[in-house]
Amino acid sequence: MDKKQLKRKLLAISASLVILASYYNVDHVYNPTYEIMDENSNGPFACYSCGNIYIGSRSYLNSLSNLNENDILVEDQRFTEDPNMKIYSSYRIHDKDIRNEILEVLCLYEECYPSPWDRSIESMRLEWFMHNLSYEFNNQTHRTQDVDLDNAEEEYYDNPVLRKIFKV
Repeated sequence: MDKKQLKRKLLAISASLVILASYYNVDHVYNPTYEIMDENSNGPFACYSCGNIYIGSRSYLNSLSNLNENDILVEDQRFTEDPNMKIYSSYRIHDKDIRNEILEVLCLYEECYPSPWDRSIESMRLEWFMHNLSYEFNNQTHRTQDVDLDNAEEEYYDNPVLRKIFKV
């Protein structure tokens, strides 16, 4: 390996460490601030600390207007062959607390409207983190900009070692 290749590898490793370190917070305290809205309304399912969370079919989400920048759109695909909840533009959300709030709301949605969708919050946290990390490295951005929390990925992301390494 020549010096130029070695320098590139060291630069890539250094950049990786900087990105990973930016996700780590020693004094982390989680204080959720979400609230479930009126189930009978056509509005958001919940509001969280930065905006609203809308959950529904693709056609429902496409019909929404007057959305704010921080509103979260989640496509409910829980009754498909591989049950799934897809969070659009998830790459924009880096804050661990905000991700936790949104995932807890998804779990409450599942409690209100039971389905075959079955994901642990721990595996969803790790999958979302890995999607964001991949997006940050400009890796398949067309696939990693949204996180799809399908049942098939539960086993893959139910990894306590990775959760401990990345503190998710």
